[in-house]
Amino acid sequence: MNQETRRSVVVSLLSVVVGVATAWAGSQHGRLVAGVPVFALCAVLAFAINWIVFVPAYLLQTERYYDLTGSFTYIALIAVALRATEAPSPRALLLAGLVVVWTARLGSFLFARILREGTDGRFDQLKPSAPRFF
Repeated sequence: MNQETRRSVVVSLLSVVVGVATAWAGSQHGRLVAGVPVFALCAVLAFAINWIVFVPAYLLQTERYYDLTGSFTYIALIAVALRATEAPSPRALLLAGLVVVWTARLGSFLFARILREGTDGRFDQLKPSAPRFF
C-alpha cells in the first residue's frame, strides 16, 4: 500500500470516528424515533447514502453523481429531521426551506456543469484508487 492510499484509508477511518463522536455528542437528550436519537439517525443516513453511491461510482469510474448525491443527502436529512419533529417552529421550517433551496440550486448547477463538460477534473487522479476516491 503506497503512502497516498494509506493516508486515504486513515483519513476515511478518522472521518468515521469523528462522525460517530459527533453523532453521539449531538444525540444527548435529543428527540428519539423508535428509540434512536434523530441526530444519530441522520448521521448514519448521511454516511449510508454516500457509501452506497460510492459503489456504482467506483465500479463505473464516474464522478457524475457526486454533487447530486451531496444535494440529495442534505434534502433527505432535512426531511427526516422535520418528519421526526412533532411541530416544527416557523423558524425551523424557514431554515429548512432555505437550505433546501440552496442545496437544490447548488446541486443542479454542479450537475448541469458535469453534464455539459462530461467530467470533473478534480477526480481524475482519484477515480482509479478506491481508497482515494472514497
